[in-house]
Amino acid sequence: MDAFYASVELLRYPQLKGLPVVIGGGRSAVQAALDALADDPEAQAGGNPRAHIPVEAFARLKDYVGRGVITTATYPARQFGIGSAMGLMKAAKLCPQAIQLPVDFEEYRRFSRQFKQIILSIAPQMENRGVDEVYIDFTEVPGGQREGGRVLARLIQKSIFDATGLTCSIGVAPNKLLAKMASEFNKPNGIAIVH
Repeated sequence: MDAFYASVELLRYPQLKGLPVVIGGGRSAVQAALDALADDPEAQAGGNPRAHIPVEAFARLKDYVGRGVITTATYPARQFGIGSAMGLMKAAKLCPQAIQLPVDFEEYRRFSRQFKQIILSIAPQMENRGVDEVYIDFTEVPGGQREGGRVLARLIQKSIFDATGLTCSIGVAPNKLLAKMASEFNKPNGIAIVH
């Protein structure tokens, strides 16, 4: 999955799309903004009150004090040199205007179960490698290591996106190591085939 935690958060907070966002740290600013919207009928009517939080209400890295680390970052934040496992204070120096969101592992697990069920409905065999990563065995699929693999990869990408709104990058190769490496070649939402 592409920037999985960040992508899930952008589904919850669509007003942050295209902005540098980091996932990591506490809940205070987001929870305070949600509490402020609790009595707003318009915010509650749409089914996603988080989408009504004004961008200005989110915590910025420039205001962060502590020793936390980044779990992941959106692609716009990565353009500033921010990456996973980086200290939030260091990231604040690189991109002080970045928005900071807390981690929500329960929500990530929910989306993880959902995308894996989609894969299992398509793929002949799947090996779970974590909350946002799987290996799929296309060995028995005719042409599975080449164009047959590309067709299945496109079907998986489309099915996951249609059901969840999330994108994924897929590497097709004769072994797991090469497939993992290939999945990094065309991010986000790419397919790479290594023969």
